[in-house]
Amino acid sequence: MMKRKLSLLGKKPGYLLSQAMRAILPSNSPGFIIIGAQKCGTSSLHYYLNQHPDLVASRPKELHFFNREIYFDKDLRWYNSHFKHMYRKGKVFFESTPAYIYHPNTARHLYESYPEICLLVLLRDPVNRAYSAYNHYRDIFEKGLANRSIWSKNRRQGNCLYERLYRNRTSFPTFRECINIELELLADNCEFEPSILRRGLYLEQLKEYWRYFSKEQTLIIGFKDLIERTEQILTCVTDFVGARDVGWSFLNRTPRNARFYPEPMHTEDNEFLEDFYLLPSRALFEEIGPVAW
Repeated sequence: MMKRKLSLLGKKPGYLLSQAMRAILPSNSPGFIIIGAQKCGTSSLHYYLNQHPDLVASRPKELHFFNREIYFDKDLRWYNSHFKHMYRKGKVFFESTPAYIYHPNTARHLYESYPEICLLVLLRDPVNRAYSAYNHYRDIFEKGLANRSIWSKNRRQGNCLYERLYRNRTSFPTFRECINIELELLADNCEFEPSILRRGLYLEQLKEYWRYFSKEQTLIIGFKDLIERTEQILTCVTDFVGARDVGWSFLNRTPRNARFYPEPMHTEDNEFLEDFYLLPSRALFEEIGPVAW
């Protein structure tokens, strides 16, 4: 469809949601899932796809069924109850939980339930993604939301995000302080949260999924492509998941969760992160090709 490579994997459009596949899956099971990454445009993609007449998004957007132990006593009936539509025939259900790509054991849990599912992945320049994540966490602090029970209860072992960034603080740490906190954890090879840096190590996360799912089940989209070539990307997505081409002339392109930073990233922090991600990003491009992020 496009002459320029689309910064994506997914070589057999629509094959996963063939008529045979639709017959096997219960009518309210998801046909595809947006698994991440965090701060890479998942909310906008979720919102855009939900405007397609045949695609039905979960309510709420992020179900976290496969990455939170507090839900592991729930069954697929509970999970599928979040995919609702008056008319099910011909509908493709989906959800979007950006934590899925990063959190331990999620790929295995997802594979055990839906081994044939389509997976959508959005990737953003990891330097910009890291700064966006930092501002997201800072915004939580400044709005006084950090003391909610979700931050202090039922958290996976190794999740010290609350303790390191929020507990007993009168002001939120600087971006560099957050980087240094995580570098200490990396040096000790412990904890997966906070993960401002580690969530940008995309290839490690993709390889975990490729242990269970084929690469052909994975569609990788660059953040910049989503913003600058929205309709073309959405057409590629619908082709990949087996939905009809609708042209997208009706699309409401209002971005979701757009964030305005109180100040730009400091030059020295930008330079540090460019160096930190240089080799991991190079390895990623060697594996999947260039990404317009």
